Amino acid sequence: MARRGLIEFAASTVVIVILTMAVTWPQVQHLSTQIAAHDDAMFSIWRLSWVAHALGTDPAHIFDGNIFHPVRQTLTFSDAMLLEGVIAAPFFWAGVSPVLIYNLLLLGGIAASGVAMFILARSLTGAWGPALVAAAIFTLAPYRIEHFTHLELQWAMWIPLTFWAIHRTIRDEDWRFGVLTGIFLWLQALSCVYYGLFLTVACVVLIMLLLAADPGRAVRALPMLALGAFAALALTMPYALPYVRTARTMSRSATEVAIYSATLWNYLASPAQSAFWWWTGDRFGGAEHSLFPGVVSLVLACAAVGFQPRKMVAVYVGLTVVLVELSLGLNGQLYSWLFRSVDALHGFRAPSRFGLLACATIALLAGFGARAIQVRAANASRSAAAIAWATLTILIASDYATRGMLLVEPPYRSASTASVYEAIQSLGRSPVVELPLPLLEALPGHDATYMLWSTAHWYPLVNGNSGYYPAAFGDTVTRMATFPDDRSMAHLASLGVRYVIVHRVFYDRGQYDSLVERMAGRQDLQQQSTYNDPLGECQLFTMNP
Repeated sequence: MARRGLIEFAASTVVIVILTMAVTWPQVQHLSTQIAAHDDAMFSIWRLSWVAHALGTDPAHIFDGNIFHPVRQTLTFSDAMLLEGVIAAPFFWAGVSPVLIYNLLLLGGIAASGVAMFILARSLTGAWGPALVAAAIFTLAPYRIEHFTHLELQWAMWIPLTFWAIHRTIRDEDWRFGVLTGIFLWLQALSCVYYGLFLTVACVVLIMLLLAADPGRAVRALPMLALGAFAALALTMPYALPYVRTARTMSRSATEVAIYSATLWNYLASPAQSAFWWWTGDRFGGAEHSLFPGVVSLVLACAAVGFQPRKMVAVYVGLTVVLVELSLGLNGQLYSWLFRSVDALHGFRAPSRFGLLACATIALLAGFGARAIQVRAANASRSAAAIAWATLTILIASDYATRGMLLVEPPYRSASTASVYEAIQSLGRSPVVELPLPLLEALPGHDATYMLWSTAHWYPLVNGNSGYYPAAFGDTVTRMATFPDDRSMAHLASLGVRYVIVHRVFYDRGQYDSLVERMAGRQDLQQQSTYNDPLGECQLFTMNP
């Protein structure tokens, strides 16, 4: 039995890896050279790089990313992806290509999520084929393509594993699984803060539903699950405290949260890359709003009515309904109440991301449906069953097929040898501002690129890109609109800036020459020389005391 289980797990893992490569094609062909064509991909590489740098130099200040100088705790303005960063750190230290590290973590997160769903579904259905169906659906969900540029949103493997540990705690009445529940919940928070908080809510709902379905066992397991909750709280608190401090100075407006709240129509929307359902995006979707679970998964989920025990189906139908309602955010009732009651939610702008948890429960229900069909066809031969599972997997893959990811080669590989960054390193550590700065109405401009280039020196950078922009940065952008006048120069001096780098590639020829000429005419700026950045020519100026 153990050998058979190992073979099933290995075979399923291979299938899930192949499905991951297929749905994200052609990313696997360009692991070392190309990333998704979006600033968020470069932002993720910077975050991974910063965690590796901080762990190797000053772990106590790991949240003090080098952006938005002189603001501190800048890593908490978005998801720090601490677990991914810790895993990636040894590879950064070994000199592995940052692009390769990022892409392996991206595809690995998708595949690992599918494997985790296989474990949960295999445990609850008791069969390999239905478990693989559930895993394939969770691996290929259109939500993943919608968020292809968000590394942290692909790291959802701890969601099914947490559910699995809850079920094992109740079934076996073993405190070790209760603790494991807390550990998985903690790992999800380290992987993705959004999912960590949302999973906590989902776990509370799941336990309540299991109490209603099987009160005897569930009640006896409550102390063990409480132990797990305590473990999760104790482990997560050191990571959460910097976010709590940041939340006191930042808050999402109800208007912004409403924009990123889903509607039921969004569950008909697929991303533009979908091979068959691309047309639904414009009609039913929008940014963060492509939540279509797939036709095959919905049909199989409906077939779950024939699964035994029916109480388990009822539990996950109830959980799915709650998660969908929560994804409606301020368009619904539950999240609106939570938003008014829980201050911690005020730093989260996208309730629609509850949709990923809904995808997980729908995938599991589809596994139940596949198992019900399998039981009804129990008289089929093994070869017929194998053909049926292969056909079903192909149907799922076809339903979720994509037209290919849009990839670009990042302006990164030569950053460490760009002469301008070698020059400032020879002059000594001081704050840097890179021009042009973005317009407030067109953030982030080129700042994601500057952040990538800053990994060559790690000096404090006035520029920045994140999920939240501090007021001080907005003030700097406003004051720098008239650079290099006295007011803007005084502001840079107040920030302690020493290096001003002007990049020709991001200006029209006339604008660049005019700006450099005006800067060269100032007494408080010293023109060093013409250097190269990773994309071409740039000018380096130093500010005189």
